[in-house]
Amino acid sequence: GIALSLIDSYLVHEVVAANPDLLDAGNEPWPGGTHHQLRTIGIEVDRIIDEVTARPPQGDEAELLGIGPGVAVLLLRKISVDTTGRVVEISDVVMPGDRTVMTYQTHLAPWSS
Repeated sequence: GIALSLIDSYLVHEVVAANPDLLDAGNEPWPGGTHHQLRTIGIEVDRIIDEVTARPPQGDEAELLGIGPGVAVLLLRKISVDTTGRVVEISDVVMPGDRTVMTYQTHLAPWSS
């Protein structure tokens, strides 16, 4: 009965208005997600920048996430950038710090001889 995370996602209105279906909340959830939504108007996401911070929860966040006093929340801001370098989406995710694991991999190019 508690949320796993809280998510707010923002698209640039002037960009997505090219496909009125994207502005209709009745079409959610969109098959293929946000990247597919953007693809319908010719936008291809090139990269996503993740910014992770932590802070004490706001009262409503603590209640929705079912966390007690002293438990921090992790904030993940995901910034989607298209192939032209333009920011096309920002998502803010709030996660309980006591039961969230974030795992990242960084692939490195081998040293050339």
